[in-house]
Order: sequence, then structure tokens, then C-alpha cells
Amino acid sequence: MTDATLTTQGSDLRDYLFSLTMHGVKLGLDNIRHLLACSGNPQVGFPAVHVAGTNGKGSVVAMLDAMMQAAGYHTGRFTSPHLIDLAERFLLDGRPVAEDKLLESIACYKQIADGMPHYPTFFEMNTAMAFRIFRQARVDLGLMEVGMGGRLDSTNVVEPLSTAVTNIGLEHTRFLGDTLELIAGEKGGIFKPNVPAVIGETQPGPLSVLRRLAQDKGCPTHILGENFNFKTTGPVWCQRFSYESDAWKLDDISLGLAGRYQGENAAVAVALAETLQPYYPRLNQETVETGLAQAAWPCRMERVLESPPVIIDVAHNVPGIHRLREAFDCCITLMAISSDKAADQMIAEVQPFTDTLILSTFDGKRSLGLDEIVAQAGLYPHIAVPTLPEAIALGLEKASADRPLLITGSVYTAGEARKILIEDYGAAPMRF
Repeated sequence: MTDATLTTQGSDLRDYLFSLTMHGVKLGLDNIRHLLACSGNPQVGFPAVHVAGTNGKGSVVAMLDAMMQAAGYHTGRFTSPHLIDLAERFLLDGRPVAEDKLLESIACYKQIADGMPHYPTFFEMNTAMAFRIFRQARVDLGLMEVGMGGRLDSTNVVEPLSTAVTNIGLEHTRFLGDTLELIAGEKGGIFKPNVPAVIGETQPGPLSVLRRLAQDKGCPTHILGENFNFKTTGPVWCQRFSYESDAWKLDDISLGLAGRYQGENAAVAVALAETLQPYYPRLNQETVETGLAQAAWPCRMERVLESPPVIIDVAHNVPGIHRLREAFDCCITLMAISSDKAADQMIAEVQPFTDTLILSTFDGKRSLGLDEIVAQAGLYPHIAVPTLPEAIALGLEKASADRPLLITGSVYTAGEARKILIEDYGAAPMRF
């Protein structure tokens, strides 16, 4: 297919890919294995790292990516979902893949999918595309973020140099189980025989499950609080980070990502870097420090405007919202939430630091409707606004220097809000 043809058909190819969302979520590896086998098994064409967890896995991948780039290595990063544009899911050296490469991969896998007995899902196609794009780019390391769970996630065909599980929380219970231990069993399903496993979970129940799974696979383990430790100091927005293990010691260095919870994520990322250092000798303490200071990950406690201050965070579950408490004394909170989330609990979590609560909806079928989110708010005082653009305008009116506007509740909320603030309010473009 020529470049001209790809350009002409670009919109159709993107529309085709997004049409696969109608197939929903289908856990299992048969489809992804077929897609990859028919395209030369690109997943074995480059070294990789595989990261799972309830929250923080994208931040871990972003920080490790920045470390590798600081060391001069060529990287591919696969994360999901995207905020504004599909190409964000496939980053090469921190930049979204070029449109012609993206369309070429869609076209390749569309042809394969058309002959399959069971049509692949949107995420399965994205995963196959990531493997192909990274092999074609000849990356030195592919950083693969799990989509959901781990054991049956389509990314779990990768053959990694190292794996990590950040933490365990109740999420996707319909698919993963309704206890922390069951969910840990699914996420620990990414562990591979004799491959190092970094574990950021510290709760006894799920930790015991992860430890047992790693032992069963013969994985050398690096466990937070046992094999490595960290501390953060200073303001949440400009914090300092220290790390210590038997091999490495980092003292009082800058973290580029805001939020107290990023200390834990940084520690997991550094522990991963330790396991990778034998393969990547330039990945040393100096380049790790540079990467931690330079790491960027949009809409993760991201301050996108200064006057009045506007912060966007992708927190989309109760544990994620709970962690925002560390950063705010008093703010205007704008929330739009996906229909499959515990909206009542998420709303309750923001009450202690919220002066005015604005409830709204984001575009798309996943959004909890306005009537439903209002019902979930119960007796908590709030203002209901039908659309996100209107809600942002109201939030900006009410925000001030000592009461910033926090926009949160869903990755989809964050992405739509980020685009509105870029186009209508002069926010800077996203940086990865």
C-alpha cells in the first residue's frame, strides 16, 4: 500500500480500528497469538519490560522510559488508553508514532483480522500494532504496560527481561475477581520463569500471593520494603526522592512527576532499572537520576494552567482518588466518571478537600450520565453541569490562587479536558 493510499484511507483505517470497541473486553491470548503469528511474531524482535498494577504502572513506564532515553537508548512505550489521539499509545523515544507507520500497522492487521474466525478486540489490535511498530523501529527496549489484569491480557505474550507489579486495588472485579488476593493472582500472571520480578505491593494478603507466584516461577524478587526502600521530602509539586538497595543509593534527587504517590512509582522504576543494568551498561545511577528529573506523563497531577491554577489527574478509581488527598488542602473539584466505577465512593473521597464540587459528563458511551452521577452524589452538595466545556468554564470562574481547579474522575475526563484547555484556554501541548 503506497503512502498516498494510506493518507487517503487514513480516516477509514482509524474508523475501522475504533469500530472494534464494539467487541468489548475478551480476556485470553488466542487472538493476539494468531495476529502475531501471521505477522512474523514481532513480539520476539526486541527486548522488553512488562508492567502491571492497579495504579501507577503508566508512571513507572514513563519514568523508566526517561531513564533509558537519558542513557542514550532507543525506546518504544506502549500504554493505554490515550488522552487525545490514538498515536499516543505508541511512543518512540517519547514521541507518538508517525501517522504513516500507524496506518500501515492498522492496514496490516485489518487484513489478518478479516480472515479470523473470532474478530479481535480494539485492545488486541493495539497490542499487535505496538509489537510491530517497535520491531520495525528496532528499539533497544520496549516498555509494555498491561491493559487489564495481566495473566490473560494480550500483552502477556511478551518475553520480557524484567517484570513489575506496582500495587493491587479492587478494580474490574467482574473480570479479575472480587478480592485483592484474586486480583493479585491475575496481575502476577505476568511473571515469567527465572525473569526478575519487581513488586511494589506491600499489603500482606496480595503480597503473599505475588510472592508465591514469583517463587513458583523461580523469579528473583525485588520487593518494596524488603529489597529496596525510598523516601520523599519537600512539597508535593516539587519533591525530592531518595532510594536505597543493596546495589544502588540515590540521595535527595528531583522528581519530575508531581504527587506524593510518585515516590512509590519512582522506587519501582529504579528497581526495574537495577535489574536491566546488566543488559544496558549506560543505565547507571547518573542517567537514572536524570531520567527521574526529566520524566513527563500528561494528566498525572499535571498543572496545565497557572492563573487560576488548574490541575488534571486521571484518577479513575477509589484508591487513585484517595491519593489526591495528599496534594490538596482546598480546591474546586470537577468530576466526570465512567459508568463502571464506584462513583459514590469516589465522590466521598474528594469531600474532605473540596470547596465546590462540580459534576459533569465526558463525551462517549462510557460516561456515567448526569442524572446517575447526581444520584451517586447523594446528599453531598454539588453543582451539576451537562457538558465538560461548560463545567470547565464554571470551574475556572470559581477557582483562585488558593483554591485551584482539580479535574479528575476518569482518563476520558482528563483527555477531553486537556484538549479543551489547549484549544480554548492556551494550555501548553502535552509532553511525554
